[in-house]
Amino acid sequence: MSFRRPVRVLRQSAGSYGDDGRYTKGTSSEMSIMASVQPMGAQDYTIVGQEGGRSVSYVKVYTDVYLRPQRASEAGTDGQDADIIEWQGRRFMVIQCDAYQSGVISHYRAYAKEVMADDA
Repeated sequence: MSFRRPVRVLRQSAGSYGDDGRYTKGTSSEMSIMASVQPMGAQDYTIVGQEGGRSVSYVKVYTDVYLRPQRASEAGTDGQDADIIEWQGRRFMVIQCDAYQSGVISHYRAYAKEVMADDA
């Protein structure tokens, strides 16, 4: 028996700047992954730092698939849009994804912050 269930992930490809200097978002795609999604406990809020206000919901996601967190723009790049996880009718943006690749039970643990549908 597995604790993982199908979870819908929205992934945005990299955007680009046009000749007029305006940014255009990349195309979005959907995929389904098997994951265990759990609410973040009080002890976990130290991981997300000061931004982790108690009025914002966070979840932990355990899966075999690397989930892309938000990346800041670097010199010469446009950055990367984070994956959005849909869980229990709500959307969560991946803010961190850590690899646990020990060879025994290899997996990824991601942290995600709830966002409004408009923000995603």
